Amino acid sequence: MMSTRRPAGALAAVLITAAATSVLSTPAHSAPPEATSKPPARAPVTCFATTCDGLDPIATHCVDDAVTIDDATVEGRIIRLRYSAECRAAWAQLWFGKPGDKAWVRAEDDDGNTVAKRIITVRPGDENSVYTLMVNDKDLRAHACAELPPDSNTACTFYY
Repeated sequence: MMSTRRPAGALAAVLITAAATSVLSTPAHSAPPEATSKPPARAPVTCFATTCDGLDPIATHCVDDAVTIDDATVEGRIIRLRYSAECRAAWAQLWFGKPGDKAWVRAEDDDGNTVAKRIITVRPGDENSVYTLMVNDKDLRAHACAELPPDSNTACTFYY
């Protein structure tokens, strides 16, 4: 009596061929190649210059185009002056801070008068990095500083 069963090897070959064909074939409705190479759209910033003063750089999307202008170190901490050209605003970012450390950003006019200053104090449980709220930097200059207790050792960036 002849068997009507196919050998297991033949069945496996058919299944492998079917799987390879479905994996390697292009779907009928795939996106055109140029559509997949575009960068994702950025959210628009929500403030500019004076309207950014006192606001959060992340919430306003000013952080999206931000650059580090300068940084300084003091006792293992790094203070950075961050700047957004799109928002025309600046803020301080402190890395490796410890509870009680302070970071601030200060904006001043051409005569050296303080126009705005934003301060943050590192609290227990804060992550590796803290940052201040923003100051307007349009037609002003700003710098960032870190101050460490108990002796108030201080490091500052240059003005920008």
